[in-house]
Amino acid sequence: MNAYEALELMRTPGRKKIILDTDTYNEVDDQFALAYAMLSDDRIDLLSVNAAPFLNSRSVSPADGMEKSYAEIFRIMRLTDPEKAAKIPVFRGSDRFTGTDREPVRSDACENIIETVRGSEETVFIVAVGAITNVSSAIALCPEIAEKAVVIWLGGHALERPDTKEFNLKQDIAGAQILFDSGVALYQIPCDGVCSQFITTVPELEFYLRGKNPLCDYLCDITAGYTKDPFGWSKVIWDVTAVASLTVPAAEEAVIMPRPYVTSDCRWAFNMARKPYIYVRKIRRDPIYADLFRKLSSI
Repeated sequence: MNAYEALELMRTPGRKKIILDTDTYNEVDDQFALAYAMLSDDRIDLLSVNAAPFLNSRSVSPADGMEKSYAEIFRIMRLTDPEKAAKIPVFRGSDRFTGTDREPVRSDACENIIETVRGSEETVFIVAVGAITNVSSAIALCPEIAEKAVVIWLGGHALERPDTKEFNLKQDIAGAQILFDSGVALYQIPCDGVCSQFITTVPELEFYLRGKNPLCDYLCDITAGYTKDPFGWSKVIWDVTAVASLTVPAAEEAVIMPRPYVTSDCRWAFNMARKPYIYVRKIRRDPIYADLFRKLSSI
């Protein structure tokens, strides 16, 4: 599938089959994105959820980050819809990032991607909102899945930025190189310069979500807990935009252009002869938050 076909398919009515690949405990945005995907039956058929590795102050290693994300996935799914949660499989992902040798990292999540895509008669959308290790490993091990999959990745910064040292990308530069060098149809949502527009505030969350249900209270609490000084403070709920590319596609302005290279020092490099991909250059936050808040508060 090429970029033109992928973009057209994303914008057509009907449900899309997705695998959500998420470092759910890393921050607060993955929790919103997972719940949003589960509550969007009108547009999304959530086949499975993969736990992605991460390393920051909330983990002691990529493996620890992945395990904490694995546990958080179950917490969010049960708060969202216990009955549905029991039917959606969850897989442990990579325990480390890709090395400079670009050797794939085998994991249950990686195998899940391969088996799901190969066994599907429809296009599978892999919505990745963390380090790309699980996804790039699956592509490296089974390149033929590129014909039946579309990868939606929130990662990297806008192309005009002086570097692309964004959290998801810089953790696994080699994995990002595999992804951008592959033949898979790719839809990229850059962070700084594009997704950084997707902000909310504690008062907004309190107004629309507080008291609606235990999930909404949990989301309000973890977001407010992210700052010690909420006065005048806003928060980007980054990962929701990756799910919104399928739920509210008109809210994201995308162009098709040659995909860049990812350099070893975490910058973009360009060659107009490269395979085309889909690049999001603008996000309209209001229709996405309206859809998100209505769905979260409806359970």
